[in-house]
Order: sequence, then structure tokens, then C-alpha cells
Amino acid sequence: MRALQRGLNRLGSILLVDGDFGPATTDAVANAFAVLGRTGIPCADDELQTALDALPDPFPPVTAAGLSFIARAEVSGPRDYTQRFARPIWPSATSGITIGIGYDLGTVSMKQFAADWRDRLTDAHFDLLCSVVNVNGTALRLKSVRSVAIPFNDAMAVFVRQSLPSFTAAAQRVFRVPDDLPPSRLAALVSLVYNRGTRLTDTDTKRRERREMREIRDLLAAGSLDDIPDRFESMTRLWDANKLPGLIKRRRDEARLWRAGFSALQLE
Repeated sequence: MRALQRGLNRLGSILLVDGDFGPATTDAVANAFAVLGRTGIPCADDELQTALDALPDPFPPVTAAGLSFIARAEVSGPRDYTQRFARPIWPSATSGITIGIGYDLGTVSMKQFAADWRDRLTDAHFDLLCSVVNVNGTALRLKSVRSVAIPFNDAMAVFVRQSLPSFTAAAQRVFRVPDDLPPSRLAALVSLVYNRGTRLTDTDTKRRERREMREIRDLLAAGSLDDIPDRFESMTRLWDANKLPGLIKRRRDEARLWRAGFSALQLE
């Protein structure tokens, strides 16, 4: 069962590898049948497992497990995505309108948006979303594009093809990541940048909101890798546990990922 779930994650199913054939795995098997062009009643038979085993890793720098970790931190899973994220959202007053798997339209150019999404949207939906590209989000702007709905497979395709490579390159650049850093640890850094961006300078000299990110960069340069998970956990000081529990969990999960690898989070 775990081998099946690992194979399904190479298709972007972002499952926990827990050995449980629950609703998420059932959905993933049905989706795999559709993606692989199989007919009949979806089932986890030998033919499916063989087809999944033959699939390449979708993004080797962090592996399918790292891809799953980052995507799950953004949207939890395909069912949650369909219920909460298939239509545009406005996550915070400082962000733009966001679509897909954490794709912030407020931070991209029209050219980049077209390259990433033109082949995944109808003409009408593309034109609607163009109106909120490279601008700050507002409630009125969100309302104007809420008719757009993006299927999970399309969101995952853009995530794997564009977002993940872009944020991985950004993490490698800002943290000066050594070439031999294990994929699980690179995934923790990419998750951090995906969520917080690459800025290392503080805007509040008392709060020093980017202190730990600078320390992670410096610890990597010094080769003091065992001290880095503490910096992920230290960042939880920045958020109210009652208001933003998801951010606190994400930092703690990144610390666990750094210390113990993907198996600690049931991703391999």
C-alpha cells in the first residue's frame, strides 16, 4: 500500500504515505486511471502499480516526497483544494489574489502569468484573471474573479512545471544552498521561501521578523546544519497560535523534516 501511495505521489496526488487505503487514496487511484488513460472500474491492481513504478520523479531536486510536503502545506490535499482553493482566494491584506497551489497573481508580470497559465484556462477565465495580475488584492477584486474554477490537476501541473522550480531556484540563491544538501532539507528551505518569500531584511527593528532566515543562511555557510531546525521553530514567535496555527505547524513540520527526513512526516 505504501508503494502504491508513493507511486501515486509521482502523479501529484500529495498523499500521506501511511498504508491506509482511505478516501484520499481511493480518489488518487481514480485520478490515476484517468491520467494514465485506463478504462474500467478504478482499482489498485498490478497493472496500475507497474505503470506508476515506471513514472519518473516529477521534480528530482526535492523528490515527489518534497513536492508533496510543500503542496500539502499549501492546500492539504486534492479534496481540500477542490473545496477551498479551486476558486481564487485573497489570503491576506498584503498579498494579491491567489489561484492554484499558492500562485500569487499580485507578484507576477502579465508575461509570466500568460506563460504559466494560458494553456490551462479558458479564454474567458484568462481574461478575467488578467485584471488582477500584478496588483494588490482587495475584496472587490476577489469578487470579480470568483467565477473562475481551476481543477486540481491543472493547478498541480503549473505547480510542478513553474512554481516549484522557480521557488527552488530562489531558495538555493538566497540561502546559498550547498550542492550536497539532501532533498528533504532542501524541501524544508523551499517550503519556507514558498511561504515567506526571499526577503532577509527586517521592516520592524524590534520584531526583527527576518532574523531566523538570516541565521539559517549563515548556519548553512558555516556548515552548522544541526542548528538550523531550531531556527525554523524560533520563527513561531512571530504568529499568534490562536489566529495562525497553520503557520506555526508549518514551521514545526519544516524543522521535523530537517531533522528526520520525509519518513518523519509519512511522505516516503
